[in-house]
Amino acid sequence: KSNTMKIFCVRVGTRYDKQYEDYINSKLDNVIWLHEPINPYILGQWNKLHGMTLDIDEPLLVLDIDILLMNDYMELINYPVKRGQFLSIQAWWGQSINPKYKLQGGFQKYYPKDCLYIYEKFMKDPAYWQKHYIKNGTTEGPINGEQYFVEDSVNERLELVWAPSEWMGVMTNQGRRWLAYINNLYPGEWYYLGEEYHPDIKLVHFQGPLNRPF
Repeated sequence: KSNTMKIFCVRVGTRYDKQYEDYINSKLDNVIWLHEPINPYILGQWNKLHGMTLDIDEPLLVLDIDILLMNDYMELINYPVKRGQFLSIQAWWGQSINPKYKLQGGFQKYYPKDCLYIYEKFMKDPAYWQKHYIKNGTTEGPINGEQYFVEDSVNERLELVWAPSEWMGVMTNQGRRWLAYINNLYPGEWYYLGEEYHPDIKLVHFQGPLNRPF
C-alpha cells in the first residue's frame, strides 16, 4: 500500500457486501467510496462515471471491486498516464462480445478534468445511454454498456492507452475446459495452474457467480 493518488470505487445496492470494501481498503490507500447512486435513476456500474466530476489535478483510478490484487500489484496501480490520455486494460486477451470494442471497464485511470465531457454527455440523457448498447445488440441487459459508452466517448477526444495485457486476467467457475481455454489465450506461458496464478498477474477480475475474491 503505497499509492498517493485517489482511487474511486462504487458499492451501490446490496449485490456486494462490505467484505468487498474491506478487501480493497486492505490493499489500497486513499479510496473514495460511492455508496449511493449519482441520481436515483442511475443504475449499477454507470455510477462509476461520477469519478469524472472530481475536482482534482492528478490522475484518478477507477476500480471495480470484484477483483483480486496480487504479486507486485502496485506496479499496475501506479502505472503512468499523461494529460490527454485515458489508461485502461483490454478485454481479456481479445475476449469481447463485440470485436469493435477492447476496453475492460474494471480499471480506468485518467485526469478527471479531461473526462468531464464524458460525464456531461451521459447526464444529458442517461435513460437513453443506459439502454443504447443493449438495444443496438452490443451487449446484453438488464444493466450494461458503461464500458462501451466510455470507450466510444474517450475516442472522441483522448488517446486510449493500455496497461500490459499479461498483468491481468479473469476468473469464472466454468470448469477445467474453460481454464484450458484461458491458459491458451493468456499472452504468457500459462495463466492459472491449480491454485496458482502466473507471477506476472497483478489483477484478477471475477465474473458471474464467482465474484468473491476472499
